[in-house]
Amino acid sequence: MNDLKFERIKLEEIKKKYNEIICDLKLNIKSLYDNRNINNDELTSLIYKLENRIRIIYDNLNKPYFARIDFQESHSTIKETYYIGKVGLHDYDNNLITIDWRAPVASLYYDSNIGNTSYVAPEGIINGNLSLKRQYNIEEGEIKSYNDVDIVSNDEILKPYLNVNSDNRLKNIVSSIQKEQNKIIRNKLEENIIIQGVAGSGKTTVALHRIAYLAYNNKDVINSNQYMVIGPNKSFINYISSVLPDLDVTDVSQLTFEEFTKQYLNENFNIVKSINNNYHINKFKMSISYKKIIDEYVDIIDQNIVVPQNDLIINGFNILSQERIKEIYFNIDNTNLESINDRIDKCVLTISTYLKNNAENIILKINSQYDKKISLSNNEPEKKKTIEAYNKLKKEISSTGCFSNIKKYFTFKNKKIYLLYIEMIKNIEKYSKNEYISDIKNQQKQLKNNLTFEDLAALIYLNYKIHGSKKYKNIMQTVIDEAQDYGTFNFYALKLVLKNSSFSIFGDLAQSIYDYRSIDNWNDVINQCFNNNCKLEYLIKSYRTTVEIMDEANLILKHIGLKTSIPVIRHGENVHYKKIENNYYENLSLIVKKLSNKNYKSIALISRTDEEVEEVFYNLRKIGIDIERITENNCFNNKICTLSSEVSKGLEFDAVIITDASESKYSKDNTTDMKNLYVSMTRPLHELYIIYKDTLTFPLSQNTFLI
Repeated sequence: MNDLKFERIKLEEIKKKYNEIICDLKLNIKSLYDNRNINNDELTSLIYKLENRIRIIYDNLNKPYFARIDFQESHSTIKETYYIGKVGLHDYDNNLITIDWRAPVASLYYDSNIGNTSYVAPEGIINGNLSLKRQYNIEEGEIKSYNDVDIVSNDEILKPYLNVNSDNRLKNIVSSIQKEQNKIIRNKLEENIIIQGVAGSGKTTVALHRIAYLAYNNKDVINSNQYMVIGPNKSFINYISSVLPDLDVTDVSQLTFEEFTKQYLNENFNIVKSINNNYHINKFKMSISYKKIIDEYVDIIDQNIVVPQNDLIINGFNILSQERIKEIYFNIDNTNLESINDRIDKCVLTISTYLKNNAENIILKINSQYDKKISLSNNEPEKKKTIEAYNKLKKEISSTGCFSNIKKYFTFKNKKIYLLYIEMIKNIEKYSKNEYISDIKNQQKQLKNNLTFEDLAALIYLNYKIHGSKKYKNIMQTVIDEAQDYGTFNFYALKLVLKNSSFSIFGDLAQSIYDYRSIDNWNDVINQCFNNNCKLEYLIKSYRTTVEIMDEANLILKHIGLKTSIPVIRHGENVHYKKIENNYYENLSLIVKKLSNKNYKSIALISRTDEEVEEVFYNLRKIGIDIERITENNCFNNKICTLSSEVSKGLEFDAVIITDASESKYSKDNTTDMKNLYVSMTRPLHELYIIYKDTLTFPLSQNTFLI
């Protein structure tokens, strides 16, 4: 029997076993409904898990695996054959059907060459001989072809996966993970890593598959709701939201940095764009230096505001003087306390304990107040009220030490953080002599009670200093994507709040399109936020786009002095350049229609500003193009969409049209403009059109011109 015939028979056997397991799971569900000893909550939970398992197996029924490895352990006479898929299954006799791509032995497929090799398993290092690595092209339940990996070049293996349309790429990455990507995916849970990856290197998909890998290999100790993803905008979050369930991971928190801030503060406030994008103010706010101002502000709050200016009075009786309470407060040992509220809580407990332990003396003290009140009472109802209050207080002192009343005494802990922050800025000269203080104050006057993205790290830190971080103590792994657009203060604040979490941080300094707030290098983050307890890894190869498109995009990187990307050897059409001076939208619509006639699932028109996006959207709609406008807060469902270069970051499309690459839109002397152009140029998988109205920006080469 030849190999192809054998493989086709094997596929049918495995599909049959998949169907048998689906049928058995359905019978299990039916038996659960018939079991009257299970309560409704438990029943719902069990059925949800079984139905989810059925969905995953069914989704993989027509492609149960994508690879095979033959491996014989040292000192064993048996050569094992493993079929690797998105899901691992055993039959009811515990015989292996397929193995999950996340299983330790599956790493041999991604990392090892044919011959003597090893892999890391929970029980230690397993040595042996890898005699076969086979990759399958299975479509609609049939094997179309297969390749033995040791005799086919890496780029050739990748081509079937890279040539597909954008809606299938995230679904296919499991079968095309590269060695350098696999190393990052399988990095230990407890280690912090920063990944500097070029455009198209698979940062987002690697990030999500890292969560899937960690969730699979730590499922006995960590729940999926203990993972968190922080992305750049809602459009991006929506774009990736379907991937994790497809990887058998649910309940992972997916938030933008803005959403995380509001969730952590449990407050609602307006976030607006920076006024004039003042470089120095915003850069300062995103730096660790800004933290020092908040520290000074919190110290003044702690010294002068937390303890109220009045004595502790309960039911009309003076229990403790403000001076005595301050003495207790400032003598609290705050060695293990992270916030003002922790100190307040400890002070409340200390005072309460003090009252209980000294109940007799305290009651003697209020006796004199009681006698005086009674003697001054003019009527019986007033005397009765005083007696009731006195008896209630005596009982409370002895039983609870007036705990709830003492908590009410410290009203500061209920103040809104964002209002405290705005109050800080109004008086910021009291806390710092920095050269930007007056500018920050003037900026806030214009913003009124609104805040900007650049204020959010400070808000998180201020909230941490006052309220602490108990809310997120269960988060064990945090993935941050498009991280190059944050300042060091953002990472510092997140590290404080997510204190039990390790971090996987993905970004590309070449795509730092917000120069007024972005970090300058990853070493600052490693040193200032992680105390050097963080590894820096690199993804230098681009898998997204063609050689022709990447070569043009690399011209931008060379121009601004950054390291260029290495494209996978996948050729396509040359980049198309076209100058449109007249009838702009009519000519633009012709290009859109030309691309629409090809087998593309997504076509994006990318402009420099939101205003240009609006114009493109309005005018193309007016002439009959079915186009969708994409913003930071919505996802795209249409074949054709228009969006800004900022919003396009992290997304990919089959074809892209840059609507105006004139020097007036992307100045060759402005690094931010050049980075925005680079981002736009690296979004397409297959085809790129660059339109310009006057002078084309340098340094594009114009290899091809359309007439």
